[in-house]
Amino acid sequence: MYVECYDEVGAQVYDTLLRHTLQDLKLARAINGIKIFIDPREALFIGVVKLEKASQPIYLDDMASYKTENGILKILIENENYLPDLLRVLWIKEGRVNVSQPDRYKIEITNPTIDPKNLVVVDPSKELKRKVYDALFRVMPEGFRMTKNASQGNMICIMSSDEIIDEKWNEKFNEVIEEVKNQ
Repeated sequence: MYVECYDEVGAQVYDTLLRHTLQDLKLARAINGIKIFIDPREALFIGVVKLEKASQPIYLDDMASYKTENGILKILIENENYLPDLLRVLWIKEGRVNVSQPDRYKIEITNPTIDPKNLVVVDPSKELKRKVYDALFRVMPEGFRMTKNASQGNMICIMSSDEIIDEKWNEKFNEVIEEVKNQ
C-alpha cells in the first residue's frame, strides 16, 4: 500500500484514512496491491487497487434442490445462509408476485423464466468490487465528481477531479496502473 503526494504530511493523512477505510470495510485480506496518487494543486486523485482472487459464485444447486411440476418451479432450501440473497435474485428476475414462500424451506415460482441450473445466487467478486469502489470513493476528496474509470479484470482503477480531467494526466494514470499491476 502506497500513497504518493508532494506533501509528506498529506500523504501520511491519506495513508491513515485509507488504512482505516480498508479496515472498516474488512478489505485488507482481499487486496493484493494498492496505490493512491493525489495532487491537491492540480485537483487530481488516482486510486488503483489490485484484488486477490475472490471466492467462486454460489449457484442455486449449491444451496437447494428444485423440480418443476405443472408449470411451478419448486425449490427446497438445504442451506439457509444464502436464502435472503436467493429471494432478492428471484424477486428481481421473476417479480415479487410470481415468487411465494409457503414455509421457511420452500419457494415456489409460477411460470418461471429463469434457468435454475445456471442461477447465480451470490457472486463474491461483484460484492468485493463494490466494496473497493466504496472505499475509494470514501478516500477521494469531497467534490471530485469528474471520474475516469479504467477498471478491468482484478484491477479497480479510478482517476478523478473536481473539474474536467486534463489529458496530460492520462500518462500518470497509466503509470500508476502498471506499477500496481506489476506488484
